[in-house]
Formats: sequence, structure tokens, C-alpha cells
Amino acid sequence: MKATLPGCSDSRRDVRKVVELRTIVVDKLGLACGEVANISAGGCGLRLTKRLRPGQYITLMVYPNDRTRAVLIDLARVKWVEAGGAGVEFLSLSPQNHELHRLCAQQVRLALGA
Repeated sequence: MKATLPGCSDSRRDVRKVVELRTIVVDKLGLACGEVANISAGGCGLRLTKRLRPGQYITLMVYPNDRTRAVLIDLARVKWVEAGGAGVEFLSLSPQNHELHRLCAQQVRLALGA
């Protein structure tokens, strides 16, 4: 069963977890720093000062708070954009993509104080 926030309809395939992870976004024009605000196996929500465009392709480096190796998301497509943020769909992950699931689980444990 998919969990959603009260009062929100959500058509995502994967449940997203709220996180606060540093990220670097790479596109044809260069680099931008930002934050991953929520994440799932299929995509994430970003907070950025750089403006992205729907349909744009990007690469992400996501940095775990435990200072372990960064997770590379080789290819993602911007699905939506709003002031200060964007939602992206993961299209290709690096071989350590299992680290994405570890990041999600770890962030939930930190938030719960475990």
C-alpha cells in the first residue's frame, strides 16, 4: 500500500521518504549545489537555486550524512519545476544503486532518533 500525506493525492509509483541530503546537480551548463528533500527508488525532490526545465536531463551526486561514499545517479529527467525546487525521475543509476535504499532507511532512522 502506498503512503501519501494527508490531503494530498499522489500518483507516484514509489513511496518517497523525507530526507535532507546534500547534492550536486550536473547539466550541460555546469554544476549547482542543492538538497535532496525527499527520495525513493524511482526519483527525488530537489531544493535548488538553479532553475531547471521540465524534460531536462541531469546527473546527481547525493552525499550521505554519514560521510560514506556519494551515490551517483547517472541520468535523471526533470518531471516538474516550481520556485526553488524540482522533481526528478531516475533513469539510470550507478552500480551502487543499492546505496539509495540504504540512504532512505538511514534517514528514517535518524529522524526517529534510532
